[in-house]
Amino acid sequence: MKDNLAVACSGLCLLHCLLLPILLAMGLTGALTSMMASELFHILILVPVVGLALFSLPRSFFQHGSALPMIYAGLGIGGLICSLMVSEAYELWVTIPSALLVIWAHLWNRWLLIRQDLQWAVQTDG
Repeated sequence: MKDNLAVACSGLCLLHCLLLPILLAMGLTGALTSMMASELFHILILVPVVGLALFSLPRSFFQHGSALPMIYAGLGIGGLICSLMVSEAYELWVTIPSALLVIWAHLWNRWLLIRQDLQWAVQTDG
């Protein structure tokens, strides 16, 4: 459940990064577009991404024993934080792979948990 929510939050971050340039290119510069371009909005999007990763991944590590989801999420979150500090010309090029890394980390974590549950179920049935 937490991983699904984290994937959704990271996906919204990715959608925001892809949608904003399209809206600006179409000449839509209303209040919504200016709000989406503000630094505060970027930080507000980043808070649940970081929070869910910190809440979900370390706890899951103790269940499945693989640190790789935490490593990938850490790299992705580091990239998302760095994207706040780079020039706007490079922001999209840093944000997209970083958001995809976070999404991948949560999907992989979810798969590891499912696999762990299946192995446990097989062991208890046998």
